[in-house]
Amino acid sequence: MIEYKNIAIRAIEKSDLPILQYWRNNEDLRRYFREYRDFSMAQKEDWYDKMVLDNRFEMFMILNNAARPVGATGFTYIDWLNRHCDLHFYIGLDGAWIDEKYAPNALELMLYRGFNFLNMNKIWAEIYEIDTKKRSFFENAGFKVDACLRKHYYYNGKYYNSYILSLLKEEWSHEEGTNRSSTP
Repeated sequence: MIEYKNIAIRAIEKSDLPILQYWRNNEDLRRYFREYRDFSMAQKEDWYDKMVLDNRFEMFMILNNAARPVGATGFTYIDWLNRHCDLHFYIGLDGAWIDEKYAPNALELMLYRGFNFLNMNKIWAEIYEIDTKKRSFFENAGFKVDACLRKHYYYNGKYYNSYILSLLKEEWSHEEGTNRSSTP
């Protein structure tokens, strides 16, 4: 477990699959995911089994101070040669998606892990046009729009643009001297 301020992250376990399935099947959250369908438990178990064996994926549960799951995060499509990865991130608790209580510290912890532990040069995220909350959140953290994939995402009868945002290690500013007692 890696702790930072009011949150911690730990590797996703099979016992986490029911809450992940619940969050992923919540229509208020699902509209922002790449997957469009409800997931059965068998599908989530298949995803888990494949993910834990693939070194291109590193997935975590976000926990509050009481060790209660509040969200999920992780790096996917890790490119070890070119040193970049896709950051996935959401607060599932109460359907928050992005909140002011847990999201800022969870993002900071993931950026710290990605840049200082995994030695990534760039961390990127794909954010859909309808997800103005997440786009604003990432831009406020220093991410810049690299590309607009026009009419790339279909939701509720309409096509929307998809944006690729990224942050380079050299652009990342973090709090020096913060208490990262459990951070690698």
